[in-house]
Amino acid sequence: MARSVWNWIATLALAATPMATPAAEWFVATSGSDTTGNGSLAAPYRTLGHLLDPARALVRAGDTVTLRGPEGANVFDETEVRLRLPLTLRSYPGEWAVIRCPLNLEDGVCIQIDPEASGSTISRLEVMGGNLYGLFFQTDWDSRNNRSGRGASNVLVEDCRIHDTGRDAIKITPKSDDITIRRCEIYNSGRIYPAGTPLEEKNAEGIDNVNGSRMVVEDNWIHDIATNGLYFKGGAADVRVQRNRIERTGEGGIMVGYDTSPEFFDTALNPNYYESIRGVVVNNVVRETGYAGIGLFAAQDALVAHNTIIDTARLGHAALYFGVTLQDFDPVAKRPGSVNPTLRNNLVLQQGGACIGIRWANEISAAGVYGLVGSPGSEHNWLQAQSACRFFDGRPGSPIQDGGSLTERQQHLNADRSSRSGAVATSPDGHLPPGSPASNQAPALPQVNEDIDRQPRSGGQVDYGADQAQPSSAMERVMNWAEYVYPQLFPRGATRGTYAPYSYRYYPATGNYLGSDGARMVLHNGRQWNLQDVGAVGDFLAQAAAAGF
Repeated sequence: MARSVWNWIATLALAATPMATPAAEWFVATSGSDTTGNGSLAAPYRTLGHLLDPARALVRAGDTVTLRGPEGANVFDETEVRLRLPLTLRSYPGEWAVIRCPLNLEDGVCIQIDPEASGSTISRLEVMGGNLYGLFFQTDWDSRNNRSGRGASNVLVEDCRIHDTGRDAIKITPKSDDITIRRCEIYNSGRIYPAGTPLEEKNAEGIDNVNGSRMVVEDNWIHDIATNGLYFKGGAADVRVQRNRIERTGEGGIMVGYDTSPEFFDTALNPNYYESIRGVVVNNVVRETGYAGIGLFAAQDALVAHNTIIDTARLGHAALYFGVTLQDFDPVAKRPGSVNPTLRNNLVLQQGGACIGIRWANEISAAGVYGLVGSPGSEHNWLQAQSACRFFDGRPGSPIQDGGSLTERQQHLNADRSSRSGAVATSPDGHLPPGSPASNQAPALPQVNEDIDRQPRSGGQVDYGADQAQPSSAMERVMNWAEYVYPQLFPRGATRGTYAPYSYRYYPATGNYLGSDGARMVLHNGRQWNLQDVGAVGDFLAQAAAAGF
């Protein structure tokens, strides 16, 4: 009797519990129809706008939206794609879909992720256009009227190309936390500006993060950016930037903090208006920037280590630079100097720009605004320029306000006493050749146990810069060269493996495999079961060596 009663109660409880609706997969194709389609693989819709329209209530949280992207029929012209629920938005396996948005639609963005879409994934897509932004992470938070609000958070953006945007390629607004951007190519920002627009009138970053904490930016190629490659500011905490290649930027490469209007700070968490808190920048290659290679602005407890910085600060600042933040000259803001930084094991190779600089500015008061308070925390760096490196400290009382030598810097700041200099060559992508004088010369750091290629750093002495030079085999040198000259086929972020007799690298963004048995180079597109023999390792090695690999 008791057993039947409990069974009856359990049946009632089960009946009263709403059953979870299984996640669905929806398909959109240029050959589909918004009129006769039903979103299936056999009968896809034609536009994302139709599928995602909240009035139709088609998608549910957790669904996957897959865009068909066969060659020649893979471009989706959309006005704005808006995620209002947590979704996965991706290309069909083995294909590549392009979402193209107009540049001339005022205040338009290409993909907007709402706070209610937190937990979404955007994978293997090309995103181009948008009058303001390519990807826009929206927020409900407001420092005055909605302090409990949140931004779009816990979002993964992987294996995408984001380019030719009106302003920023990726815009992250306050409280949009825990965003990961990995293995993406981000380029050609600032397309709304006519040719000849002065640099100071542009505002078009690769990644613009205002008070979004715990962002991870890794294994990306960010290039040809109108202003800064990326920055995280406005109180962004615990951001990690690692294993990226950033080159050809109008302004800076990586800015740890920058300059933010006071209303975007959360002063309950950050009463002193630090722009960045506990930021980590490791194993990046930064080259050919107008201003700072890596800049620190009102940065608290930053770690900048094992970066390779080449030919930066062409117009001003320095390769490693402590800048000031003015925060709209607002009297409530505090404009702190950077404090407690750690600069270690960086490789700086300049071709005219200063190596390390500290700014002081008196635009607001006679007391001035300091780029750095206390020690720069700079030791064990390799600092080299075509002529002798120039260092400056603009703070009052400094004997090198107008510039000085490494020896003068060491005497004045008691910093970089263990740093070194000397001619060092790298490949175009920042790799050190075997036998480099910068190899096995720096002390190991417990915070950095791998290099830009995820090769381990081990032993008592490690290499300066982003690359831990290995005794490279011929096929590894050819693969490194192929990644540099054919990034559209072999983008950064490969995983390595073996399939006897081949060693290979797999590229998730394209689905391609690049392999070798030591004698021949082979390709596999990850779809058809065939290998393409593309030539002898020795033949490609000559081209790789000529390019510096």
